[in-house]
Amino acid sequence: MANYQHPSSLNPFQQFSQAKAILRKTSRAANPAWYQSPLELSYQLHVIVDGPEAFSFHYDRPKNLWSKGPLIRSETLLDSEQIVLFAADVIQIARTNGATSLGIILYIGDEFATAELKSKLTDPDALGELRETAYRAPHEILDDTSLSPEEFSWRVVPYPAAKGGVVGTAIALSRQYVPFLDGLRTAGEEANFPVVTQALSAPLVALAGIGSAIQPTEGKPFVSILQYPWFTVMAFFNEHFNLRLVRTVPHRGVRKPTNFRNTLITATASLEIIDPDLYVVALGDGIDTTLAESLRTSFPQSRVESIELPNADFLPPCCPEPAILVLGHEQPGIPSQTFSTLLGEGWASQDFLPVAPGHAEIFPGRKDMKLLRFSRFIRAAAAIATLGTLAFFAWELVQVVGTPEWAYKPSQAAIIQGRLAKFSAEKQNIDHWENLLADRSKTWSTMETLVRMFPENQGILIKDYGYSAKPNAKAGLKQVGFIKEWRISGLAHDNARETLNALNNREGINEHFALIAKITGDSAFDPALGNRSVLANVRTSENRGFKPIPLEETTASDESSYPYAFELRITQRFEANDPLALTVGKAP
Repeated sequence: MANYQHPSSLNPFQQFSQAKAILRKTSRAANPAWYQSPLELSYQLHVIVDGPEAFSFHYDRPKNLWSKGPLIRSETLLDSEQIVLFAADVIQIARTNGATSLGIILYIGDEFATAELKSKLTDPDALGELRETAYRAPHEILDDTSLSPEEFSWRVVPYPAAKGGVVGTAIALSRQYVPFLDGLRTAGEEANFPVVTQALSAPLVALAGIGSAIQPTEGKPFVSILQYPWFTVMAFFNEHFNLRLVRTVPHRGVRKPTNFRNTLITATASLEIIDPDLYVVALGDGIDTTLAESLRTSFPQSRVESIELPNADFLPPCCPEPAILVLGHEQPGIPSQTFSTLLGEGWASQDFLPVAPGHAEIFPGRKDMKLLRFSRFIRAAAAIATLGTLAFFAWELVQVVGTPEWAYKPSQAAIIQGRLAKFSAEKQNIDHWENLLADRSKTWSTMETLVRMFPENQGILIKDYGYSAKPNAKAGLKQVGFIKEWRISGLAHDNARETLNALNNREGINEHFALIAKITGDSAFDPALGNRSVLANVRTSENRGFKPIPLEETTASDESSYPYAFELRITQRFEANDPLALTVGKAP
């Protein structure tokens, strides 16, 4: 793929030259799919990730036909090498089926968090502006501004039943799947095959399908309970079936949230809702199927039902989101402003991970590409003018070369030029080898990282440790970055969860790497140098072999004494302009 630059860094002539190159080397002028939504394209791939598992389904829009997609695991979405292979596979499948483009819709069902809007935002007529601000400048509308826009993305969900209060809430998702979507689009650009992506919140799409699946009691509020493997979402509706509140209860690592009954009671009491109907929807494998029966016992005056959301015949019941989105133009079964607008006005299909503005602005718009196609006469005129200018300069050059001064060649100047050329080549050779021999991955520093990360007697047992360092090579570049990755798995006591949580954020892992750099003097660990980043991800789950026995009767090596298992993955990325970046190619 050509290395196109942002127009702001080019002069007008360079901008025009780059636009011509894009017109000549890509199909952006001839194929409108480059500028369409994924749901508008004829051939689509719907990917659902709920944490433990991931699923993919092809959808042929003209034929309204669903089929099973390529095998995908949740780890694929986070592994750069597997992303490249997956992208090549789906593009090949699309081409084999005669498609000229591919729309990829990612349903994120392994995380869901709400963020309160500022209390002064009470004007329902300003919802459109709030929706745009959440994408452009989220800190202007969020009550809590501690979360970084570099790590999270927010979108607004309206509360039609606000009654003078805050008009909605914000849904927050992390940006962990940005590399996955970027990799798919990059593969499409390299293959000159439009791959258009959209990242949706799976619970938000599922919430939009509730209206077509239930028949609530007339004049009575209800609560929709969406069960995902790692969290449970509660959506509270008033007697007019309009949304009043959305809350989520995480339970990552266990099948159901603790104290869910108390959480539900507290929320209904705060909203002054008495004995609401309760609709339980299981979305994913391994869900606690006893929740509905438990709620019938805890809420004897409420109507409790387990329901299935509208779905296509081919799709499994645990993955209704693609069918809800594709069939979204159907009227919901109950009259409600909430359900008529979630899909009708696109609130449920907001893209949480769109193309970065800086990358999107590199390519001309559809109108500009069409204009370039019909600007041949302008290029011809420019070519004639250029030839005339070159002829003029050639004539001037002939005149200069013909002067006696041009023929003057002092011998001493030639000797100095030869020496300078020799010294320059020698310096380039020295710089080349000094770069290759720089310290980037020391064994002692790497082991010191593990020892300092998990000191003795901290309630943690390390079972597996893996470390790798590899260049992030890209064809055509003189300098390439590289990636260092640690994979650590083991077991932990309750008192060790604080240690793991401290590592599971950008500040904690950066602080640890800065300490290692200071102790060892290894600049490769210093997060403040160059252009580099460190990302840590901790996944915890129940230890299936755990046996509850008194702690004083156990030993540190007894795996059955640890109630939790964890997996820590640390990725340190060095960009191509970092001081430790690798010089590629042969020595000069």
